Amino acid sequence: MSACGGGGGGAVDTAAAGSSTPTSSASTSVVLDSSVATEPATVQAAPSSSTSAAPATTSPSAAPAAAATASIDQIIADMTSKSEAVAIDPRYDWQYQPAIVMHAPRGDAIPSWWTGNRPEWTYSVLTWFTTQEAQGNAATNTRVQVANLRFYILSEATRTWKQYDVKAAPYSEEWKYPFAYAGAGSPRNESSGGVSVKPTYPNFYHGYGNSVNIDPKDVRAVYVSMDFKLAVDNTSKPDDRASAKYVVNAGADYWPGNGQSTWSLGYAPGIGTGRTMLASKDWRTATLLVPNKNYGSTMEEIRKNPPPLQ
Repeated sequence: MSACGGGGGGAVDTAAAGSSTPTSSASTSVVLDSSVATEPATVQAAPSSSTSAAPATTSPSAAPAAAATASIDQIIADMTSKSEAVAIDPRYDWQYQPAIVMHAPRGDAIPSWWTGNRPEWTYSVLTWFTTQEAQGNAATNTRVQVANLRFYILSEATRTWKQYDVKAAPYSEEWKYPFAYAGAGSPRNESSGGVSVKPTYPNFYHGYGNSVNIDPKDVRAVYVSMDFKLAVDNTSKPDDRASAKYVVNAGADYWPGNGQSTWSLGYAPGIGTGRTMLASKDWRTATLLVPNKNYGSTMEEIRKNPPPLQ
């Protein structure tokens, strides 16, 4: 289920997130895969018949050269940790905690609550994030800046991590709570990297990377990460970031791909959604880490062979 998916009888999503002590990943082997799936990134990732194209804005600025670094220990711990803060008017399990939905890109990994079609294998991935106004927010001159959306797969064959080109500065759409498409919103390119948005309840932002093709039989684990922080909305007005409460999470969905019919319910059951985290003045990193238990992959294995941790 996508982060914006409320379907599935209240089923949970997946996740992880973290921003802690940097951990070196110099020994990790990574290959960049720039292949982009034939399914557009604008494919609907929520239970709505609305579709939309990416906003017609100028190209986002380059992502920051140095931002947050999440340690593998924190990433793993966040997979089982409650949300740091809760959005206004919460209605879904994923707003309280992370959870894994599809541990593998195949039909038999789809949860029992899913009533849509079940392809034997899924061949593409769509990364995403959400940011919402949280309970207790008192700021009116603050935005949420996001940058460096990244996606990696741990190869079953080689046991090395491969990075896919999912668009480092993700585009965003505005949605009206609970889950109705509300248009492109007002994303702003930031000179320090990425884009910023201003979620104001009942509206929030749901952004995406590019949809990418994968070899589903070679997926031992998947990892998503994205940097985020608070930004001042109008510099001619007082900086009220100290009173701001906005939450961010990252996740991803498997999609059928490879010429197959898309998900019959108009949204995806989801790989999962990461831990919901509070944005701060400093860069933090939201993450999602999902081992493929069909292949015997575990968190402890990934602790010893972590993905790249920028």
